[in-house]
Amino acid sequence: MCNFSRSQGVKIKMAQSSHTVEIDRKALADLIVRVEEAIEHNLALSVDDLKLLLLAISTLCTLQEKIEADDVTLHKLRKLLGMVQQSERRPISSPAINNKRKNIQKKNKNKKNKSPSKPPKLIHHAITEHQRGQICLACKIGKLYKFEPRTLLRVTGHARFEAEKHIVEQLRCNACQEVYKAQLPEAVLEDGDANQLYGYSARTLMVIDKFFSGLPYYHQANLADIFGHAISASTIFDQCEQVANAVMPVFYELKKVAAMGYQFLLDDTRNRILEQKPELRDKPNGKGQVLRTGVYSSGLIAQLADEHEVVLFETSLGHAGEHLDSILKLRPPELALPLTMSDALSSNSVIALAVKSAFCNAHARRNFFDIKSRYPAEIDWVLETYARIWKAEDTVKEENLNPNQRLGYHQQYSLPAMQAIRAWAEKKIEGEDFEEYSAFCKAIQYFLKHYDKLILFCIEPNALIDNNRMEEKLKILIRGRKMSHFYKTINGAGVANVLISLIATAYNADENVYDYLLALQKYKQRVKEDPGAWLPWHYKKTLNTIIETASKNRENG
Repeated sequence: MCNFSRSQGVKIKMAQSSHTVEIDRKALADLIVRVEEAIEHNLALSVDDLKLLLLAISTLCTLQEKIEADDVTLHKLRKLLGMVQQSERRPISSPAINNKRKNIQKKNKNKKNKSPSKPPKLIHHAITEHQRGQICLACKIGKLYKFEPRTLLRVTGHARFEAEKHIVEQLRCNACQEVYKAQLPEAVLEDGDANQLYGYSARTLMVIDKFFSGLPYYHQANLADIFGHAISASTIFDQCEQVANAVMPVFYELKKVAAMGYQFLLDDTRNRILEQKPELRDKPNGKGQVLRTGVYSSGLIAQLADEHEVVLFETSLGHAGEHLDSILKLRPPELALPLTMSDALSSNSVIALAVKSAFCNAHARRNFFDIKSRYPAEIDWVLETYARIWKAEDTVKEENLNPNQRLGYHQQYSLPAMQAIRAWAEKKIEGEDFEEYSAFCKAIQYFLKHYDKLILFCIEPNALIDNNRMEEKLKILIRGRKMSHFYKTINGAGVANVLISLIATAYNADENVYDYLLALQKYKQRVKEDPGAWLPWHYKKTLNTIIETASKNRENG
């Protein structure tokens, strides 16, 4: 089949007699699909499809005549097909038009990057009561012929878990007692081995419900009971633990890969582990020990040189800085110093390795925004000035500038805005009417104290402006905390660390999380042997290789 969908924006001219009609390549590709379906299912084409098909045939005849008459150059042929735009029809370049074109390109790129929806299953309903050529029963005059089929799109719902009871016939020898069993279908074995009660698909649903949607185990048990399948909360946890064991090698591989990142975004939020007891741990400065009691859920995003990102979570006694410390201990010493992005809390500080720290401007801005009602005139000016750096960042993304170009743009437009706020803040502190220990004072002091790290995006090419992306990912953990309130055991928190990290990383990479977890379970032995080949951005290639090899082996007998 011809594949026209790769260049959907290009127009093709269809010539008919003395005039031409333009259709895009996507429309032509869709026509080919409909024709193939009509041939496969013995269906009729619509009138619009027949007209489009006639235009295509007419264009082919026109081109054939011109080529045979030697009356067309290659350049004219390209113009005829719309592959080259004629000069008199080229749009006039202007900033407004260019910006509009870039916005359209950005929207198309975002649509392309999203995970595609699965196509609907095609089901053909044939007419059995009547046949083509039969006399019409209504008028008794005309004959029936193939007509454009009617289409009905139906989205159906199913119970979350469906039990299947497979009866496997057996034969036994009355002499040696050898037992011969019927072979199970391949579709059954793909969802788990013969001794497995809960299939990979059921386990995957349990995992996604708990560790992405935040649905507690007992809520899942109640939901399963509504649909007529009694599954206890403890059983659901056991199945989730099975998945965690299967994907554990990939989790450890993600940690190794994350250690090589050039930039880390980190943050944490409070959590609870009921059976977690206080522990004596070394102080960050190495001077003595301290009794640690607070449990935190820490998250980090490691940005890699190949533009992939690893998202890792850990719920334990440690803070986000300690979580990153454990990752940086795996970092090769020859790599350059990494960048970090966080808020200014001391719990986010890193001691395992020297880093270039950037602080979140969204936090600094929020300090001013929270007191806007008390100082409306002055805070409005600060917020408007601060907004210029995010507007500059939007322009950088629209223009698709490289890191060095981005740095130059921010130095030209964002740095003056930050310097203006600093000059205003210093003038306010020196004023005689300045009120110390007020919220206004705290907002200004926070900005001045951390100014050098707030403007790191104007110094380092890849440094970020804010930590919003990490806070967005942290909501996955927060959803679960709001619904479940706590983890009962340290082991339960460990299962969550593994599964939430894999789900978040795969989801961030625009991969289908359900298919990904299914593949890791089905090929868990291969995952153990080479976990790097099963990272979210590699696993499809690995899976295709396995399928192609199996297909060749079957063909070779």
